[in-house]
Amino acid sequence: MRLSIGARWTLRYAGALAISLGLFAAVLYAAVSRRINREAHLVTEIHASELLESLRSQSQEHGREQVLAWLQQRIEYTVRQSAPDLDLGIQYTDEHGAPVASAGSLAGEALPIPQDLLRGQRRSALRAVNLGSEHAHVVSVVAAPGGFLQVAIDTRRYAENVAFVRDVIQIALPLTILFTAGVGWLLARGALAPIQRINQAARRISGSNLHEEIPTSGSGDELDQLAETLNEMMARIREGVDRMRRFNANAAHELRTPLSRICGRVESILQRPRRDDEYREALQQVLSEAHELAAGVNAMLRLSQSESGLSREQRQRVELGPLLETLVEFFQPFAEERGITIEAASFAPVAVDGDGSWLRQLFSNLVDNAVKYCEPGDRIRVELRRVGDEVCVSVADDGPGIPVEELLEVFERFERGAGQQGRPGFGLGLALAREIARAHGGRIDATSKPGQGATFAVWLPVSAHA
Repeated sequence: MRLSIGARWTLRYAGALAISLGLFAAVLYAAVSRRINREAHLVTEIHASELLESLRSQSQEHGREQVLAWLQQRIEYTVRQSAPDLDLGIQYTDEHGAPVASAGSLAGEALPIPQDLLRGQRRSALRAVNLGSEHAHVVSVVAAPGGFLQVAIDTRRYAENVAFVRDVIQIALPLTILFTAGVGWLLARGALAPIQRINQAARRISGSNLHEEIPTSGSGDELDQLAETLNEMMARIREGVDRMRRFNANAAHELRTPLSRICGRVESILQRPRRDDEYREALQQVLSEAHELAAGVNAMLRLSQSESGLSREQRQRVELGPLLETLVEFFQPFAEERGITIEAASFAPVAVDGDGSWLRQLFSNLVDNAVKYCEPGDRIRVELRRVGDEVCVSVADDGPGIPVEELLEVFERFERGAGQQGRPGFGLGLALAREIARAHGGRIDATSKPGQGATFAVWLPVSAHA
């Protein structure tokens, strides 16, 4: 049977309480029973002790016949004064155990004296005997002058008291467990009410309703912390979905232009016959557009891969000095063709843990952007330095710089500044660079002043094996 959490909690608490109360009731019943039975024993011992003291006093002052006459009157008086439900009985026997004087429930009874008392091995004994009533009688036997005293009382009163305690426990225990189970059910429902609200709010959340938030009570307890954690998770999901929607919209917009140009060129070629050189020129233009389109698709794929982070298998020790030297050598001819100078001092020996191809893509995007937006006569500086447990790779240029209002959005996908319209590219280079830096546990910063160039600094953690 599938039970709710509240029902399971209630059953567990009720079961634990039943076991605890059952053990407590058993111990209590045993203790009360011993105490009540002890009281019965004390009653007989007290009567026997009082008679024994009086008998000793009388035996010292009077002869045996007078003592026996006095003793018969005394035990008859004692029996008359006792409570009827005790069914008190008193008997005096000689040293051989033969009855001499008796009254009450022991009148006419010939209870044998224990042999160890007859032999003088003990001075008193306590036992239970059956005198024909519903309950047994407790008999206290003590050695007395010239014989033995026996005092007996019916245990009915004490048995009824024990039975009353038992009945109270048998009635109170189930009622207590039921009452506690009911209270526990109410408490469990109250405690689980926030979870129910969380569940209801989670059901209302869907792909078209990601702005729903799970309510909190403001108590700051564990359930409030859970609700806040879920709200933070939903905020991240909401941000990711919004980013994906913007990405899809921007991707469709950016890819539509080269596709439209390709379609337009092919349609214009097919409208009328052309010379071979015209076909060749048109195909070259279409191929150039296709290459640009393929570059944009590849950039989107690399961006998607970098967002998923680096796997453990991809992480290797990468020396940044040789990697940057190779990049500078690669871009040097392109920069010289445009009259741009790339400056790079000797790089310090420092390594990071990561993927060499990803890091090459990261720094290639920064250098490529610098070459693309610089003018003849400008300089590009590539530097590598270690700062504490981090390494900083900076690419600075003397280009036109980035306006302050665009600096905060320069790493957004498909984001291209006002001065970059018409230039080749999809606006994914810096977005890809940021995601690669994040995948390596680092970050990328941009500083710029319009007309004074821009500086992009990549901060990465130094290799753990350095």
